Order: sequence, then C-alpha cells, then structure tokens
Amino acid sequence: MNKKIKKTSLWILVLLVFTLILVACAPKTPVEPTLDANVIFTQAAETVAAQLTRTALSQPTATNTLQPTATRTATNPAPSATLNVVSTNSVSVGTSAVGTTPNPNKMIFVSDVTIPDGQVIPPGSKFVKTWKIRNTGTTTWTANYRVRNWAGERFGAPASFLLGQEVKPNTDVDISIEFTAPLLSGEYLSHWILSDETEANFGNTFYVKFIVGVPASPTATIGSTAEPTATP
Repeated sequence: MNKKIKKTSLWILVLLVFTLILVACAPKTPVEPTLDANVIFTQAAETVAAQLTRTALSQPTATNTLQPTATRTATNPAPSATLNVVSTNSVSVGTSAVGTTPNPNKMIFVSDVTIPDGQVIPPGSKFVKTWKIRNTGTTTWTANYRVRNWAGERFGAPASFLLGQEVKPNTDVDISIEFTAPLLSGEYLSHWILSDETEANFGNTFYVKFIVGVPASPTATIGSTAEPTATP
C-alpha cells in the first residue's frame, strides 16, 4: 500500500514540475503602453508649425515698388481783351488779338452835341441824341461804314445803320440817333460803336444816358457798360 502511495506522489510531483516548466517557458503577453494625451497634442502642434514654416518659406516675397508721382505744371492763363473805361463819354472796346493785324481805323469821342448825361425826358417822347466824333486814324471812313448798337437797349432805334458820308483823317463828324423814351420812370443807358466795311468794330463806344421822370442821383457812374435797369 505504501509503495502505491509513493509512486502516485512521485508522478504528481513530476507532473507539477513539468507544469511549472511549461508555464515558465511560455511567452508573456505584451502589455500595451498607456497613451499620454499631452504628448500627442504637443507632437501634432510641432508637426503643424513645421508644415506652416515650410509653406511660408516656399512663397515668394512681395516687393513694394514706388510709382512715379505725376507733377502738374502750372500754366499762365491766356490774356484776354478787357474794357478800359475812359474819362469821356466813351468806352474802349479793347485791343486786337495777338497775331492779328491792328485795325487802322481809329476814333475818339469829342463831345455831346445834344442830350447831356442825365437829361430828363418825358415818358414815351421821342428825342434825338447827337455825338461829335473825330477820325484819328489814317484811313478815310466811307459812307458804307456803320453805326451799331453795342450794349444796352436801343429804345426804338435800329440795331445798325450806314454812316452815310465820308470822314477823312483828323476830321470831325456828328452822329445822330432818334430814340423813344420808355414809359416807366428811371435812368437808362445805351452804348453804340462804329464798324468798317468788313463789319469790324473799332474805336471807343459812345452812349446816351437819360432819365425818365424824376431825376436820379447825380453820382451815377459814367462809362458803365452794364445793361440799363429801369427803376420804378
């Protein structure tokens, strides 16, 4: 009986040793490492930064180019003819344009023969204004020279009419025009001028200035070329 127990114990011992040997020789199951979230985030950020750096280095650098600034050159305006007011009953028409031949016809106002400045005229009445004019040029005015309205109302007179006679240099001539006074009271002004056979105006204007009704202030400016304005 003892021999059987000993034999059985021996086999159990051998089996146990063999089992331990097998367990010791068997490969161990690898333990998976635990992932650190901070490490993963840091690695991803470094990867993105490196990619952005490579992209920036590959782009060409823009260079600002200064554009030339335009410079405006100031120019002087061309001279223009002006009206020169003189002390007599006349206004200068002005000088000829640059490069043109001066008009050889010249004249000056000498005096008022009738209707002095500020003459009171009854409303609606007719009157004749006469000026004495002198030919101061080197040409003879022919009968085909004309007298023209230059500024202001005509007060019933024609816009122009023939001189009707010759006027030699250094000779005076009387020029007369019939007007009709307006019905409204006030001070009125009308300018006239001479023109040659080519209808070119020359010399100074000569005018009539009269009052309808009550006389206006004697301080009115002589030689004004503005359109006359009736004062009720």
